[in-house]
Amino acid sequence: MGIWAKTGIDDDSYDINDWLDDDSDTEWCMNCQAEHKVEWEDGKEICEDCRFPLNIGDTWSTPDTARTEISASPTISRGGDIWGRSEGFTWGKQKTWWQRDSAYGGSMSGMWGGSTTYSGIYNSVDNDAYRMNKHKSALDSICKVVDPTVAHTLQFANHTSACTNIKTGAIYIDASLLKESDENLDITAGLAIHEKLHLIHTKPLLKWEHDFRYEKKMSSGESELLHSITNIVEDEYIEQQLHKTCAGFVHYIDSVKKHFFDSEAHRIEDMSKKHLFGDLINTLLLLVRYPSMIDAKRRHRHKRHITFFAKALKMGLKNREATKKCIDILYHYLIKCAETMTSDDDDMKSALADAEGKMKGMKSRFADDGVELSPEEWEEIKEKFLADSMRAMERMDKLTKLFPEEMRKLIRDLTGEKDKEKLDKDLLDKMVELEETDYEEMDMDKGIALPRQGKISWERVKSSSRSKEIYDSDKKQVAPHINKLKKKIRLYGNDQIYNIYNQKRGRIDKRRLHKIPMGVTDIFKAQIRKTDKPLDICLLVDESGSMGYRCMEDARKAAIAVKEALCDNPMLNLWVFGHSADAKTRGMTEMREYYSPTMKDRPFSMGDMRARCENRDGNAIVASANRVKEQSDQPHAKKLMIVFSDGSPSADMYRGDTAINHTRKCVKYTETKGWNIIQLGFSGAHEYYMKRMFTNWIYIGNASSTLGDQTAKIIRKVLKI
Repeated sequence: MGIWAKTGIDDDSYDINDWLDDDSDTEWCMNCQAEHKVEWEDGKEICEDCRFPLNIGDTWSTPDTARTEISASPTISRGGDIWGRSEGFTWGKQKTWWQRDSAYGGSMSGMWGGSTTYSGIYNSVDNDAYRMNKHKSALDSICKVVDPTVAHTLQFANHTSACTNIKTGAIYIDASLLKESDENLDITAGLAIHEKLHLIHTKPLLKWEHDFRYEKKMSSGESELLHSITNIVEDEYIEQQLHKTCAGFVHYIDSVKKHFFDSEAHRIEDMSKKHLFGDLINTLLLLVRYPSMIDAKRRHRHKRHITFFAKALKMGLKNREATKKCIDILYHYLIKCAETMTSDDDDMKSALADAEGKMKGMKSRFADDGVELSPEEWEEIKEKFLADSMRAMERMDKLTKLFPEEMRKLIRDLTGEKDKEKLDKDLLDKMVELEETDYEEMDMDKGIALPRQGKISWERVKSSSRSKEIYDSDKKQVAPHINKLKKKIRLYGNDQIYNIYNQKRGRIDKRRLHKIPMGVTDIFKAQIRKTDKPLDICLLVDESGSMGYRCMEDARKAAIAVKEALCDNPMLNLWVFGHSADAKTRGMTEMREYYSPTMKDRPFSMGDMRARCENRDGNAIVASANRVKEQSDQPHAKKLMIVFSDGSPSADMYRGDTAINHTRKCVKYTETKGWNIIQLGFSGAHEYYMKRMFTNWIYIGNASSTLGDQTAKIIRKVLKI
């Protein structure tokens, strides 16, 4: 049974009567709604005060409820679990091995980075938006692990009534707890998992509930009762399925249970004083979902009901049919309880209380306005209010009276239908912006980064109408170079065929057939086909302010030409990155992704390349190589990086010899990882600095006339093709 394993004889065989542990000779009577001694009359237990039978099961509406009443009571764990599970594994009272021994201080979210504190994270973007997006991505990943075959979309609620849509697979999560603190990540993870479980399992039950309601022609109160029972049992059913596939996630569910039931304990207790029928439903809810909260008073008050509930629930989670039968039995039992707990006297009491409340409000308003009425007039008004209240009571079905909106809301809150707190629009807009660009921040390896300069940000550039115009214009201007590059490079994908002549066997060489009469036997030829290994190519464009308007335009056109010449080749993967630095915060290298195998939906984004701020070339080269490694599906491919720049690295704490030496170090470091790196230098670049930093480099003087020839030449030289 995995993590739900039973934990010993004591838990497995704990008799329910021992758990109820009630030696009192008094019992709670639903008819007179008070505690009285028990007497016997005609073989039945009755209340000594009102003489009403204490066992409501003498007459049943269905055979199933009758059979349940006379069946044997199940065993129960010490905490009250009717399925024999230990309280540690059911209600979060026992820690797992990673909680006890890990360095994360008992936070399960620490296992996947949830304990990270984002306060002050580089101050480059909105802290809450970045933090919430990171968590949203992690929660989405967890939901995919629960069942990858069931598609879903995960969103943070943007309006209070957002709820999971089983038809569309849309999951909405209340993120207010997560916004409040990262400490609530386990709870939010449990909420997400719970909703994904509904997508996986609940659809058939919803259809059954609809058909059952239609068949019985239920009133609104009866429908609410059925829905509440269905939610209670279904929540436990779907969560029990989790241990079969993802036992390690069970404790996220425990976190949710503990948080919500503990936080709503006062409301549950208040309902016991206000709504007696609602209090009985709360007992069912607690028995199914959080039995350790059932105290001695509640066990004494509802011991007969608890015994029946336990019998009905014993096999209720075995399979889908058992769940439906269990809900049916519990529904008809509670209908019987409702019939017992209602009377005309109760209606009169409620009507009187309502009328008196209205009278009190009217007297207060009249007194403020200085209006005086005679006692006879007040009595006439009271009679009118009472008649109105009685008519309203007559129109209201019994269950609506016994199970008011306040009580139903509590059940909804504890069964996952709670109104969700929406995030403010400004935060949601910032999250959308970060999500569309896949913005993320990270640190470079300290062994290669200079002190206080290892911060890296990544974002995917969005296409716009303006970027498309620029891209189309640049592409037209470099069209001759695109064709020239395609012809001259012939970079991979073109198999090379070699013929070896004068062979003793193989295919007949028709040109040597005339030598057969002379006894020549080597008239065959062999054919060898050489297939190139796949290739990963990265174009890295300097977007620093020093590139200026004209130089940046040349670099952008050159990058577009190379990209267009190579992007259709099936034997290679192509990435196009841009980089600048220190625009958002000091010491940060800001990377932009314009094109990649995983980003082909924005084909014109390179039109947004422009001169921005500083440039920290060494960091950009290492960050680009790491990004390609993460995304490449060709682990053994050759790798080529082409750097388009003016050859002058310059950023905060990164200038002169320091910048040049660090760039050279990063180039050598990246080359040891299997990369060939070429720098294409544009106006402003100096050969002296280029050769100090790069092993392979070439200066592109007039890009409009030399780009195709010079670029093809150095690529062929470096790759030896």
